[in-house]
Amino acid sequence: MLSRLWPLALLLHTSFAGSSLVSNLGEEASQVSQQERKYLIYDVNPGEGFNLRRDVYMRIANTVKQLRERGLNYVLVLPPWGNLYHWQRREKKKPWREFFDLESLNEFVPVIEFEDFLKVNGPIIDQVVYLQNYAEGWTNGHFEMKADERECISADQYYLMEGNLWRGIFFSYENVRAKKLVCLSIQGQSSTLADAIEAKYTDSLSIMIDRGETILHDEFGGYSYWSARKSMKYSKKVHELSNAFKATELKEPYMCVHLRRRDFVRSHAKDIPSIEGAAEQILNLSKEKTLKTLYLSTDAENHEVEKLKNLLNGKVEVKRFDASTVSDGTASVVDQWICAHSDYFIGTHLSTFSFRIHEDREILGYKPEATFNRLCADGEESCEQPTKWRIVNDPKQRRW
Repeated sequence: MLSRLWPLALLLHTSFAGSSLVSNLGEEASQVSQQERKYLIYDVNPGEGFNLRRDVYMRIANTVKQLRERGLNYVLVLPPWGNLYHWQRREKKKPWREFFDLESLNEFVPVIEFEDFLKVNGPIIDQVVYLQNYAEGWTNGHFEMKADERECISADQYYLMEGNLWRGIFFSYENVRAKKLVCLSIQGQSSTLADAIEAKYTDSLSIMIDRGETILHDEFGGYSYWSARKSMKYSKKVHELSNAFKATELKEPYMCVHLRRRDFVRSHAKDIPSIEGAAEQILNLSKEKTLKTLYLSTDAENHEVEKLKNLLNGKVEVKRFDASTVSDGTASVVDQWICAHSDYFIGTHLSTFSFRIHEDREILGYKPEATFNRLCADGEESCEQPTKWRIVNDPKQRRW
């Protein structure tokens, strides 16, 4: 019932509590105005980090865009951020508007915060579609685009309660339930998911796609990829914090190093340097590029940071943002935005944190040779550098 009050609410308010489902629906909205408004929520494997989740957003946003282009009036509901592995304080229910500019997101597809969705729709979601791989794997060893409802393999976080409602994690909102749960085995990409939704689930006014990371991009690094990525501008707060720090602490040219430690020391030890190895590379880079100021972005322990500073021996001045003044999520994107504006950037191999900085710098127009760089492991005089993913601005231009 409440979901049907949305058209009236849209007339009365241009946004809900800071959300930006607003007037920029414009021409696209008129193309789907004959369709009843529907909501698509999504979630990701709980173990995935902040920057992988940003990538999944682009995949799902392109699914919604395709559904709208087919005349289906879907709005993308943004999943709250929280309890992530790298967030030391494990904060919960953090809205997207804290990190990103919702008006910019709305230029790609209409979006609404989950809390605002609850105000309009209430706490009952019509259907959860849990994505999973095919139990039998690829057919004859070949990957093919397909989707079929199958028996659930691992949707253990959901359980049926009295009243035939499904309970799950639902972003730590205790009162949220779902009327129905189905498991969809899927091999494919954003368009594969759009096909499945159009064929099977349009009767539901609200659906939640769980394990959204299961699907792939239609064309990684292609036009639709970059269109979604460019819409992910940072929030006004992030810009203000970054600009204030640069104005007071980075008054001259600087380099940025993203030095990943913690879990990478265990899982990617052969790909990253020791603290001693990082210091040696930073000193060489400082001399080569004549950059005496270093902005250090790292998850290293405090004693490792102090060790690095001692090894640099005053030859390079180290600057860091005080993360204690803001949420963990805000601190991470402030780090990325400051690094995005550095005169030279060098990141960590296989880190999605570094990869997002590459993208920001590509959007900002920095030279590839000052952007797509990585720290080498100890003992390597040179190492394979990151792939140079360049912007595609023309829908007719192919990445491959």
